[in-house]
Amino acid sequence: MMQSNSAKKQYKHFQLGYFLEFEYWNEALKLLEFQISQRQNNKHYNTLSIFYYERTLRDCILEKREDYFNTKIASSLFYGMNKEFAVYHYVIPKKGLGLRDYVFFTYPARVLYYAVGLYLLRLSQEFLFEVHKKLSNVSAYYGGNIKYNKNVLDINKSNVYYRVYYDRYREIIEYELNSKKENKVIIKLDIENYSGEIFIPLLLEKLDLFIKPSIKSELKFDIFTKEQICVFFEFLMHKKTGIPQSDNNIISGFIGHLFMSVSDFLIDDLLNLHCNIIQEHKIIRYVDDINISIVFKENISLREQGEFTLSIASEIAETLYRELKLRLNLKTRAYHLRELSDEKELRSTMKTFISQDNAGFDYDEYQEHDENEDYLTEINEDSSLDNNPQQKLNKIFKELEKLKESNIEDYFIRSNNTSLVSEEAFREIFDKHVYNILGKKENIETMRNIFDEFNLDLIKFKSFELIIMIIRDKNTRSKLKDFLLGKKSVTTSDADLIIKYLCQNNFDDRDLLEKLSHNAILKKIVQLILNQDMMCEIPGYYELPCMSIRQIAEMPEVIEQMRMRIFNERSQSYSVALNHLLNEIHAICIRKDGDEKKVYNANNVFEYLVSMNIPCETRIKIRNLFDRRNCNAVSHPGSDDTIAWEVTKEEYFDYHRHVGYCLSSLLLS
Repeated sequence: MMQSNSAKKQYKHFQLGYFLEFEYWNEALKLLEFQISQRQNNKHYNTLSIFYYERTLRDCILEKREDYFNTKIASSLFYGMNKEFAVYHYVIPKKGLGLRDYVFFTYPARVLYYAVGLYLLRLSQEFLFEVHKKLSNVSAYYGGNIKYNKNVLDINKSNVYYRVYYDRYREIIEYELNSKKENKVIIKLDIENYSGEIFIPLLLEKLDLFIKPSIKSELKFDIFTKEQICVFFEFLMHKKTGIPQSDNNIISGFIGHLFMSVSDFLIDDLLNLHCNIIQEHKIIRYVDDINISIVFKENISLREQGEFTLSIASEIAETLYRELKLRLNLKTRAYHLRELSDEKELRSTMKTFISQDNAGFDYDEYQEHDENEDYLTEINEDSSLDNNPQQKLNKIFKELEKLKESNIEDYFIRSNNTSLVSEEAFREIFDKHVYNILGKKENIETMRNIFDEFNLDLIKFKSFELIIMIIRDKNTRSKLKDFLLGKKSVTTSDADLIIKYLCQNNFDDRDLLEKLSHNAILKKIVQLILNQDMMCEIPGYYELPCMSIRQIAEMPEVIEQMRMRIFNERSQSYSVALNHLLNEIHAICIRKDGDEKKVYNANNVFEYLVSMNIPCETRIKIRNLFDRRNCNAVSHPGSDDTIAWEVTKEEYFDYHRHVGYCLSSLLLS
């Protein structure tokens, strides 16, 4: 798979091409294109990102792959292209008034993220398959199973789609619930802000410990590569912790699984220390959802079981924090299966788990029906509610009526957490037979009547399930659209409703897309979607055209100054950023001038700018930039005779603007 040393360019240790070869990026491109292609047959991929990727012209990447990689990726030039490689952070609603951090990648940024993730996959695959997977007491899944097969990434429908792995997870949980109940406890661990707390340097430290030296040597997994990966994730997240969460992001699922695989070893080792109390144990994990099944020996009393459960849970909590900096939250609890109420509660949590991210709908199994079509589905009127679609649908209608009569504050801002309607009933719409029978004329009529004079803000209580229902009827769908368009302001929950509506409506509604742009955080994302633009022509480096920027790919010293400048701009460290800004323009002038002088100072730069006919105001501003650097508290502390002072935001961006003016001439020459 990998290029020979003679065939590839040798990149410096602070450029991504030092460890990330073209094949990883090319496989990442294939993986994302495969996901995009799946949308035609599997509505699981009807998401904001996939719609955008599908409709965006991608020829500039797909037709000149290796040139694109060498110029923008391997050189690390992408750090300066803040439009083409944009990563937009926004929030989506959780239950109640909670918010979850989410990320929208431009297409080039998603491919790049996938490429770094595939490098980590290649690095860790032998460890995961030959060591972790052979833990007899651990069954762990993450909603995919991407892997390399003879140096080629194996991409197919099953290993990039969550369903089969989630079903396996559920089957194992079901088995544990149904066997050896008398002396069994299941501890369900809930990680606090799991994706936001994953610490990449810690993951790399663990991989350095676990991976074979021969593999690390082959893949250049050394101190320079680890530093590069840490910097890259900090670039993505705008902070030092976390991995990005976004729709259909199988790479984040994998990286999360890789990080949590360390927790499997830690927990398994702890439980193995107590073989005098524990007869057997099982760790069942789906990404960060961890269930620990413990069967006690028969001679252990109920009191001893309770004391041990508290003790081991506390021990696990302390170990996870000490080793991985992960915290357990208040939802962590133990279920004693001898207690029927505990078993029932645990089963209920399993039903709600996957629907939290709207992944429980088996989109690919659904048939589309016109509301007036004759249904061939035969319903046995004597069958139980468990397998009678019409009775299930009637229960949904009943709960909808109750929701209609409710006050919206009952679900979002009152202290009583007890739901007034059955959440479980609404999830029955994920049953394909229930969904299909909803299209019968009499059922459509019932739904229309319920949604007459319905406070549509109440849809936010179970937005995904209810939008799936509403989209089946053109009248109710039109009513929801008018309601959304009538919003004076677009809150996070309003934006979420609009996005879910658009995803179910093939994103064919420009009016609602325009309305979505009224949300300040989503405005830039909507503009990308409307323009169907990858920003390749004007990628964001001082608003210069791509063709004039390409020459910087051959200037690694410039790229490194640019990268550090951007990181300090983000942290609003303008005094530090100004130093890198000066170094950036200084290095470009040295390269462009071709002057071999040992000392190339402010005077040399000024003379060169004069020779290049740079406008007077701009070249004076560049000369003053050298002086301002010397009065900057970061580079010079000052003395009794001189005073150094901090650089303000306004002052910094004034210099930044003139550097851009200067480069627009130098790089076009």
